Amino acid sequence: MKVSLFCLLIVFISFVQIYSQQTSDEETIRVETSLVVVPTKVTDRNNKNIINLQRENFRLYEDGSEQTIESVDDAAAPFTIALVLDVSDSTAKKLTEIKAAAIAFLKELRPNDRVAIFTFDNRLTKVTEGTVNDLATIQNSIAFSQTGGGTSLYDATSDVINDYFARIGGKKAMIIFTDGIDTQSVRQTFEKSVRLAEESDVLIYPIQYETITAELSKRPKITDIPFGASVQIVTAKGEPLPAAYKRGTLYLQSLSSGTGGRFFFADTVENLSKSFAQIAAELSQFYALSYYPQNQTADGKRRKIKVTVNVPQAVVRPRKTYIFNRAKK
Repeated sequence: MKVSLFCLLIVFISFVQIYSQQTSDEETIRVETSLVVVPTKVTDRNNKNIINLQRENFRLYEDGSEQTIESVDDAAAPFTIALVLDVSDSTAKKLTEIKAAAIAFLKELRPNDRVAIFTFDNRLTKVTEGTVNDLATIQNSIAFSQTGGGTSLYDATSDVINDYFARIGGKKAMIIFTDGIDTQSVRQTFEKSVRLAEESDVLIYPIQYETITAELSKRPKITDIPFGASVQIVTAKGEPLPAAYKRGTLYLQSLSSGTGGRFFFADTVENLSKSFAQIAAELSQFYALSYYPQNQTADGKRRKIKVTVNVPQAVVRPRKTYIFNRAKK
């Protein structure tokens, strides 16, 4: 993230309006074919995995009407995971920690999970792809990642969904490491990017790390400021830095709540490691239920989903809604 400094009698810069439309607690899936895939987490009351459930253990309802479940990918089925690392200028002092944490996360995954590593600054780069069995190669690719350029967070998030996950089936998750501030996106906005994420079947787990302290340390010494002048640090888009961080946090929280993932904030390496461990554990709790809706009207309306299992004391957490918008042939 490139930060510019106004040192002479800066006129009040109005806050860019922060995304005012609050993301609903109900998660959304866009369906472009008639098959609907619903990620569903199943645990006991102590948050321990309930494994080996079969299709006959589940019942699924859409808008109160029971649907026929076509298939179930069980909790042991592998995930395809995109690890998306912010390597823009603002992360320069954090990059070593980010790399170490990313490698630690890979070691928490299961051997058959597939991982693609992406980095982004003002553009998105696919670094490598393979299974966790290829850990040495993936680690080397991460180790050679370099920082540079502004931050195209909205574009990067959307490109991973559109260009990578769109051609992949099964269980999918994206883990994003970033401070959350976008300064360079040209094709996507906050709102459009969040909407696209809500319409996908990708679980998104953002981990926000703090870079504002490093940026504020760049402010000039008092003796360098002309008498009577005020100082305000703004982003390359002219947004005051504190407001930009609030916007970034809201963006990342919107991604997680809208896709069924979870948001994490990590200000230390220890917290990063804890976040990775929690994500890896949670991914092992998801089933993927697939069905063809009885209502085939592609009206673009929100439909409510309910999932139950015939296991005592089970806690079931499916994505709660989706939008049916079947692609035209």
